[in-house]
Amino acid sequence: MKLTIIPLVNPTEQQYLDLYKIWPDQKPDQLAHQCQSEQKIYAARFNDRLLAAAKIHREQHKGTIYDFLVREVTRRRGVGLYLLDEICRQEPQITHWYFSLEGVLDADKIVMEQFLLACRFTPTQESHRWEKRV
Repeated sequence: MKLTIIPLVNPTEQQYLDLYKIWPDQKPDQLAHQCQSEQKIYAARFNDRLLAAAKIHREQHKGTIYDFLVREVTRRRGVGLYLLDEICRQEPQITHWYFSLEGVLDADKIVMEQFLLACRFTPTQESHRWEKRV
C-alpha cells in the first residue's frame, strides 16, 4: 500500500489506538476535542495504520505545526518529510508556516532542527519556533 497523508476528522477506534502510540501522553478526550476544533490533526497512514502525526493551528494565512512526531520504528524513511510537505500542500491558504519545538526533549531537538533546515524552515528569535514562507 501507498503512504497517504490524511486529516483526521472522525478517527476510528484503530486510529485512536495508533495515535496513543504516537502521543502516549495525550488523553483520549484531548485528541477527540482537537479533531473537532479549529485545530487539525494530520496523520501518515500505511496499511491502515498511523505511523506519524502532527497538529496544526490555523489563523487566517498563518499556521503553526506542533506535536509533530514520527513513530521511532518508522524514522529515517521519509515519512516525516512527506507528512510535512503534504500538510503544507493540503492547506494552500496558509502562506506563513511556523513550526513549534515546544515540549521537544533536548535530545530530540538537534535532530528536529536538522530536519527543519532540510525542509527549508529557518529559526526565529524564539528558540523553540521556526518559520517558512510559501
